[in-house]
Amino acid sequence: MKRAMMKMTLIFAGVLLAGICPRMARAQAETTPDTYKTPEAAPMPAPVAKVEFQGKFSLPYKARCNGHNLTPGEYTLAVKTLGGKRIVTIAREGNEVELTVSKVSNDAPTEQSAVMLRHGPGPWARTVEAVYVENLKIRLYLDESGHSNPLDKLFGDLKKLPVN
Repeated sequence: MKRAMMKMTLIFAGVLLAGICPRMARAQAETTPDTYKTPEAAPMPAPVAKVEFQGKFSLPYKARCNGHNLTPGEYTLAVKTLGGKRIVTIAREGNEVELTVSKVSNDAPTEQSAVMLRHGPGPWARTVEAVYVENLKIRLYLDESGHSNPLDKLFGDLKKLPVN
């Protein structure tokens, strides 16, 4: 009986210590966090985006691009490389839309830089599908949903808006 009582007392003391000790250590880390910082842990500088191309284009219709609505008007276009990814920025009147390029192609659909505007999805919608950059000789695909429907593939056309 005495031995069983001693065992239960030791187990109770162990459980009590296990429950209290981590809380005390956490409290110490929260009250004096300076002692736990390492001197070689410096903040990483943000990667700098390299601008490869800039231009302007005029959008004559309402259009969608990767979930963003674009209204008719004058836009600026910038193609940047950030950490190995290409990003296309379309801006108008202080509103910027940054789009990550989904696919890159080396075909040459036109002699000058252009924004590819596809008629679709649906009969009255238009989609900014891609940007062709003449000095890089690449087509950057942004949104290919404009020709996902078989009827859009059949009846949808592709209009090239020049980029100056």
